[in-house]
Amino acid sequence: MARWNHPVEGILTPDKFLAIAEDLDAVAAIDGIILEKALADFRRWQAAGIPIPKVSVNVSARRLHDPGLTTTLDGLHIQPGTLSFELLESIFLDDSDEIAIRNMQTLRQLGIDIEIDDFGTGHASIIGLLKVNPSTLKVDRELVRLAPQSTEQRKLLSSIIDIGHSLGIKVVAEGVETAEHIRILQDMGCDSLQGYALCRPLPAHQIQSFVAAEAWRSAPSKIQRAAG
Repeated sequence: MARWNHPVEGILTPDKFLAIAEDLDAVAAIDGIILEKALADFRRWQAAGIPIPKVSVNVSARRLHDPGLTTTLDGLHIQPGTLSFELLESIFLDDSDEIAIRNMQTLRQLGIDIEIDDFGTGHASIIGLLKVNPSTLKVDRELVRLAPQSTEQRKLLSSIIDIGHSLGIKVVAEGVETAEHIRILQDMGCDSLQGYALCRPLPAHQIQSFVAAEAWRSAPSKIQRAAG
């Protein structure tokens, strides 16, 4: 996830600057910088023996419609299975979207996994899901946030996990912030959890020490003990 270290405003999240970038037609350039930086960091971690199997990068819908995407990816010499593109749920394609469909095919040929981000916010259909054929669904944080208070939300969350598994798709829950979130999602069989309950976003230079200390393994149990 990109952050802009603004000299006046401080750290800005994408919702604060992506619309401006789109108006300036700068999204492709930003995506390119993020991708190159992520791959450089990942290769450095690999060289240091850090056991991180792959890196995920958010990619804008506009980038997927870029006819030059294939050329860019070919020049990056990406090792198959080490990179995932996170696409917003709104990316679901129609059959006339030839450039995007061709780019999706290229991603698969290069061994780049496709993850659907913020799933469950209302844009997707099962047919669209089958068409995109992602490796991973990342359930929107709003569904997770409301799960402890709402039976309906828990049923919806459980159904999304079941649908993903029935299609052979890994399911990740975003916005996991409490011990109750962890318990609910583990009981539902969610594959992976992401959120402040496990780890806040870290700069690349802190990843090595974090993984080496295996802090990510102990975070859920610490939170659950504190809640108890």
